[in-house]
Amino acid sequence: MFPRISMVFIVFIGFVAPASIFSEEAKPLNRKQVAILIFDGVELLDFAGPAEVFIVCEHGKAFNVFTVAPTKDDVRTMGGITVKPDYSLQNSPQADILIVPGGAMSNVGGGGVKWIRRMSEKAEIVMSVCMGAFLLAEAGLLDGIEATTHRWGLASLKTAAPKCRVVAGKRFVDNGKVISTAGVTAGIDGALHVVGRLRGKESARWTAEEWMEYRRPASDNPPISKSSKKAIER
Repeated sequence: MFPRISMVFIVFIGFVAPASIFSEEAKPLNRKQVAILIFDGVELLDFAGPAEVFIVCEHGKAFNVFTVAPTKDDVRTMGGITVKPDYSLQNSPQADILIVPGGAMSNVGGGGVKWIRRMSEKAEIVMSVCMGAFLLAEAGLLDGIEATTHRWGLASLKTAAPKCRVVAGKRFVDNGKVISTAGVTAGIDGALHVVGRLRGKESARWTAEEWMEYRRPASDNPPISKSSKKAIER
């Protein structure tokens, strides 16, 4: 049997925080609402990485994170971890920040794509992680902007979003409202970038270095790998 976990416990893998850090009394009422789309076959770190960033930022004071799935049924991630979503597409609250991960994206369905489009209308930021860029493409959110994805998907994204300028060799691409990130761990970098935009560089630094002990890339534009370059030039 695979373990059953709730999103709230993802934060505590490998570290137990003092209970007071995330006490309700410490959380102001104006936290940004972060909706993370999950679905059967979702790539675990695609959504858990950004979730960790937003959950722990400023000791839980800055963001309220919740998961949304096609239904309220348990979601089986890629690799078999089971997660119970907080909301379904039908009853999810409006998000200020929408995170769209990759994985078995066919399980999102047409209703999920419509939900992404609807949420994006009022959201301040929409961020795809890894192959989640293809869901943004299907929702029409990449037209006329730059975007990136996992290097294995660069060539295919050019076909899926012909009006988008697909970029290789960047951890994330920020168009203002729409942010796309490269493969898997790049979602952490994208989320830290959002924290830096909304809460300041010191909040992003503390989240990455003090809490997560995460070594951030020296640049969001590292040298382009040979495979990425070949893919994007096809």
